[in-house]
Amino acid sequence: MSKIGNKLKSWIRSKRFWKRFAIFSIGLPVLLFFSVVLVVYIKQDAIVQDLITDLNKDFRGATEIKDSHISMFENFPYISIDLEDFKVFETKKKDGTPLIELEDVYVGFNLWTILTGKMEIKKIKLENGSINIIQHVNGEFNIMNALSSEKEIESADEEFHLDLKRIELENVDIKKLNEANGLEVETFITDANAKFETSPNHVLAALDARFMVNIIKNGDTTFFKHKHIDLNTHVDFLKGKDILTIQPTAVHFEGSEFNMNGTVDFLNDIFLDLNFKGNKPNFDLFIAMAPEDMIPELKKFENKGDIHFKSHIKGKTINGNNPKITASFGCKNGYIINPRTKKKIGGINFDASYTNGKDRHLSSMKATLHNFSAKPEGGMVKGDLVITDFEAPHIDLEFNSKFDIGFVSKFLNLEHLHHVGGKGEVNIQFEDIIDLKNPEHAVSKLNEAYEMKIALNNVHFTSDQLDFPIKNFNFLTEIHGHKATVRVFNLLYGKSDLEITGTIDDLPAILHHSSKVIDTRLKISSKFLDIFELTGGKKNNGFDEQIEGLNLDFDFKASARSFTESKYLPQGEFFIENMYAKLKHYPHTLHDFHADIFVDERDLRVVDFKGMIDKSDFLFTGKLEHYEKWMDEHPGGDSKIEFNLVSNMLQLESLFSYKGENFVPEDYRHEEFDKLKIHGFTYLHYDDGLKSMDLTLDKFEATMKVHPLRFENFQGRVHYEDEHLVIEDFHGKLGKSQFKTTLHYYMGDNEKVKKRDNHFSITASRLDIDQLIKYNPAPILKKNKARLAGTPTIDHDAGFNIYELPFTEMTYHLDIDHLNYHRYLIHNLKGNLRTTTNHYIYVEHLNMDAAGGHFDIDGYFNGSNPDEIYFNPTIKVKNVDLDKLMFKFENFGQDHVVAENLHGKFTGKITGKIHMHNDLTPKIDDSEIHIDLDVTQGRLEKFSVLEYMSEYFGDKNLSKVLFDTLNNHLDMINGVMTIPKMTINSSLGHMEISGTQDLAGNMEYYLKIPWKMVTKAASSKLFGKNKEEVPENQTDEIQYGSEKERYVNVKITGNDDGYKFTLGKPKRNKKNKG
Repeated sequence: MSKIGNKLKSWIRSKRFWKRFAIFSIGLPVLLFFSVVLVVYIKQDAIVQDLITDLNKDFRGATEIKDSHISMFENFPYISIDLEDFKVFETKKKDGTPLIELEDVYVGFNLWTILTGKMEIKKIKLENGSINIIQHVNGEFNIMNALSSEKEIESADEEFHLDLKRIELENVDIKKLNEANGLEVETFITDANAKFETSPNHVLAALDARFMVNIIKNGDTTFFKHKHIDLNTHVDFLKGKDILTIQPTAVHFEGSEFNMNGTVDFLNDIFLDLNFKGNKPNFDLFIAMAPEDMIPELKKFENKGDIHFKSHIKGKTINGNNPKITASFGCKNGYIINPRTKKKIGGINFDASYTNGKDRHLSSMKATLHNFSAKPEGGMVKGDLVITDFEAPHIDLEFNSKFDIGFVSKFLNLEHLHHVGGKGEVNIQFEDIIDLKNPEHAVSKLNEAYEMKIALNNVHFTSDQLDFPIKNFNFLTEIHGHKATVRVFNLLYGKSDLEITGTIDDLPAILHHSSKVIDTRLKISSKFLDIFELTGGKKNNGFDEQIEGLNLDFDFKASARSFTESKYLPQGEFFIENMYAKLKHYPHTLHDFHADIFVDERDLRVVDFKGMIDKSDFLFTGKLEHYEKWMDEHPGGDSKIEFNLVSNMLQLESLFSYKGENFVPEDYRHEEFDKLKIHGFTYLHYDDGLKSMDLTLDKFEATMKVHPLRFENFQGRVHYEDEHLVIEDFHGKLGKSQFKTTLHYYMGDNEKVKKRDNHFSITASRLDIDQLIKYNPAPILKKNKARLAGTPTIDHDAGFNIYELPFTEMTYHLDIDHLNYHRYLIHNLKGNLRTTTNHYIYVEHLNMDAAGGHFDIDGYFNGSNPDEIYFNPTIKVKNVDLDKLMFKFENFGQDHVVAENLHGKFTGKITGKIHMHNDLTPKIDDSEIHIDLDVTQGRLEKFSVLEYMSEYFGDKNLSKVLFDTLNNHLDMINGVMTIPKMTINSSLGHMEISGTQDLAGNMEYYLKIPWKMVTKAASSKLFGKNKEEVPENQTDEIQYGSEKERYVNVKITGNDDGYKFTLGKPKRNKKNKG
């Protein structure tokens, strides 16, 4: 034995032993671990399938997953299977939202139990998802329906092989919705960990959790929002009796803390017996209950006080049962200090309580606040409040306070306010039942109490958000019985003052949401309102206007509930009476305004809106359908406006002048519209905002006074969409004019989204411009340098200059049967024009009939410099009667008329570069014009040059000289007309004329006339001899047109004041030969 022992010791001490021992000790567990993993991996699908099959077989709900895989370390030391996209539905139909929807569910198994073949679940971990618990109207829970068994299960642990030791939750949102009252409790669990220890009779659990709670009512969050709770507790679950005992636990709630303990009896309709208690030296618990956004601000204040809190919840909680809840809390000797301003509210004391009553229902709830008192600096606060029956609350309130407004500003850190002062007082005695469903249940008038007084005296302050200080603000409102009266409301702001008084005849009716019609009246007055200051002044482009003597009575009759229940505007009837205002920059007086407006749920009707602007009167009626589109943040659909305007007399000067500038064209500034009638519709289409607008005018009738014309049958449509303006079929009759227009115009800057070219067209059977503008000669000016003696001067640049306006790329089409413009009678005017942004107007194929003939015009106007407007025309004229042609030109300010002495039929072509005035009258003295002309059936009447030559032509009639055809080319450059050579066969005989003449009448003409036409007296003047004494060899003076005809050359110089006749002939040049 000793040998064996020695060998064993020797072997144990050997390296071989320890190597084998190490390999065995490490390798065996590793081998076992990977063996288990291999087993689980191989059986994974079978395990998952069995689990899902059992769940779907044994429960009424439906369970499904997307996929699964092995997770070795997620639940270490347990081996886990990750069930991906785990969902549970309430029924097998799988309709609706899943009640459980999780990204990952880790099911953990023990290593050793797997080796023994027992697949017991030891740990469950839920990650990233939601659990939606719904309590249906009938009281059933969807999760109970889903997990209710299709068969009786003796032991859930055995059925599903559960031997849970731990449950973990991470980022799981648990919601519980009560469909009957719309109350939803949401608990978002950031992380929670529960550990279990079991014995034959008990299950002991330790819970460590952090979560956030929201309470939501009918889709809206309540004040209990984003409340963070941390707790660490131990519970004892008694098997058989299913009673859960919660050990004393400290609950951390938004930085505060309270204690809780109690029991939960699951077999007795989940009977709760829970106690909550706290004693704090500050207000932290109350601050924790405040709305989320207020908590950071409240924590800035220092606070102390003897705060106590106690609550008890006891009773059944399911199957139609509610537990009894009682709570009491209070404060003694509390105070709150603003550490920054050192302002303090001290002496805070109160006692409060709450219970849901014996019926454990809203109707039996009661809350009280007794002996509330506080002492702010320079004031006091006292109050008592009792609220019973939370379904139709019976409120009994007494509240009294006096306060210094400067103290309130500093205590609340209102840093944007400065130099704050004034006193305030509030006294309330209120008792009534607020039953929104049954307003008739209000306390009888014998028991109700409505007494209130709110007063502000001499309040004044400046603000960083206001341009001017508020001064002398006084406010007093009182309620006695049902009537509320605003006795005083006045203030000064900058230069402006405002005063308001008014009444509401039944204020409690509004609180009760009753159907009773109440009457609200306001009287608004002001001695002076500076609208420029009130709308932001220079910084915000304020509207520059001032109002003096404003008076306005406002009356509104509507059901009480419309004030609180109308989604948009209160429904009722509005009245405006006795409005008076005098404006400065809009220099008119508004007076006798009256309005009667009905507001319905979706429509607004203007029954009667009338008034006077100076001497102008108006009456407006109309209807606005679906006005809610104007107020929705994302409107969709259509809104319609019907409008009707009537006026017996409307002065345009009263309506369109501002700050000394009149926006009406000068010819119409003093115009009056009599018996004006306008009617039409506007359609607004919304698609997440205003998409398009259509205006249809179906009546516009009026008679003008200064221009004695009448508007008749005016109709048309205006469409606006995506910055595109379209006017279609706008037509009517105005005096003698009857026309129809169409306009396409893009008002935006992005040419890429432009849908069509800008275009304007006008079609008219008759267009009398002279009648429309009441044409009169332009004003007479005294231009001594430009004026001929005794001749009035006309300023053609005195009027409107179209070239001072911006131009756009645009085309124009004209089709006018009859046009009267400055006494020009034009027929069959047809053509196209085009404008460009650089102020060019192109005339493209404009043709018309005028003066008994026909015109074809092409060319362009160059207005790139609005002070230097030029017209480059090509005008073809055919058979124009010079007697009817009244084509004007301007010579140093005087109008001259072509064809004053010349008569006949004119055919030819006119080209050149013509300087134009603002009214498009040619300025000949700064122009270049070339004329190729043929005049047939011509005559010269009372031509002064010929009349001065009467003694040269003997017995000829020089006041009326006939000729057959006149053919020539004329040049007029800078006011000087040049005739190269013109041959005339006339009643005086055959003659040739050449020379120049300016527009002042100064001329130098050369006439070549037959010698036989010269009288003896003329011969004596020309040659100093009798006709018979003139030798034939004086060739300079006498030329022969043929062997049988001799001619004499006469030079004529002078003007209308007198002419000089001498012998002479023009110098020869390339343009003038012979």
